[in-house]
Amino acid sequence: MNFNPILFRHQLHRHPEISGRENWTSNYIANTLRQLGYKPVTGIGGYGVVVKIDSDCDGPNLLFRADIDALPIDELSQHDHVSECQGVMHACGHDGHAASLVCLASRLRENNLQRGSVHLVFQPSEENGRGAEAMLQDNNWQFDEIDYCFGYHNIPGYPIGQILTRDNTFSFASTGIIIKFEGTEAHAAYPEQGVDPTPALIELIQRTSLIVESNATSHFLVTIIHVHAGQPAFGTTPKDGTLMLTARSNSNKLFDKKCAEIKSIAKEIANKFQLLYSLTLVDNFKAIVNHSEANLILLQACKELGFDSERLTEPMRWSEDFSHFSSRWPSAFFGIGSGNEHPTLHDPTYDFPDTLIDISSKVFEKIIRNMNGLKTR
Repeated sequence: MNFNPILFRHQLHRHPEISGRENWTSNYIANTLRQLGYKPVTGIGGYGVVVKIDSDCDGPNLLFRADIDALPIDELSQHDHVSECQGVMHACGHDGHAASLVCLASRLRENNLQRGSVHLVFQPSEENGRGAEAMLQDNNWQFDEIDYCFGYHNIPGYPIGQILTRDNTFSFASTGIIIKFEGTEAHAAYPEQGVDPTPALIELIQRTSLIVESNATSHFLVTIIHVHAGQPAFGTTPKDGTLMLTARSNSNKLFDKKCAEIKSIAKEIANKFQLLYSLTLVDNFKAIVNHSEANLILLQACKELGFDSERLTEPMRWSEDFSHFSSRWPSAFFGIGSGNEHPTLHDPTYDFPDTLIDISSKVFEKIIRNMNGLKTR
């Protein structure tokens, strides 16, 4: 098979699927891998696809991961591979990440692995933070104990092709928090006869907004997303109220501590105002914490390839569920610049730069060559 990674990526872009519904995407990836001579395992943690390349000799066991899901966004681009699925598009570049890993598979078929093993993991449901954990908990995936794990994300706002690395935390932990209060309605002329959740919401907003921390090593941020109370009826006081916020931190320990504090505050306020309450976490991500040895392996590969690299002074504030891999095995997650003027992630005109497929797959191949050894067939 004469594999063309750019045409492959364009096909993925034309057929985007949101988290948990990546059926076509998974089949297209698996069928392409079969045409390349591999025997992919499918249906892992939903629509996950895994390929294992084994040398049958002792050596490092490496894992390379790409995400495959898209976003519920209407595409506004004008190129010839725009989304054919109304209201869904690859606005985060996961089509490019998947193409990078299939391109790596295409490169590896020309070589024999000399030692150890390589896992290529195509992960669904990254955007909602569920896919990585679901794959790791799936008993149908019999993975080795991985020595090192690698993954990347394209990042607009940096020179195209620039490798972006960082020691320790690469991206923030985050979660959506939905807090609901429930009281009782009353006639608006006699509000004292009801239990109005609005004062509780006001206090909750004030107190959670103060739960911030920013110093040389630790950061915690709360962002109010949505507030709702009652119904648009002038004769009735509110019965219920909802606050939605997002919490973020560069430290998993601090993140857990502050989220527990928010839960405690919500319970305290509910009791104070004699309200029923519930608290729900949505899209829960841990921080990606890079391992020093894995980072050195990555940087050495980039140096030998002559690729420009930059150490980030601060972690990315967005989150990525590669964190489930990095919390389990020594890992290096990195960025690749998409261009200084490139549209931002989740923009309706976003399109992954095809040139990054070659760069990323070469980095991955170089890591394998250095760690496992490759011999041309």
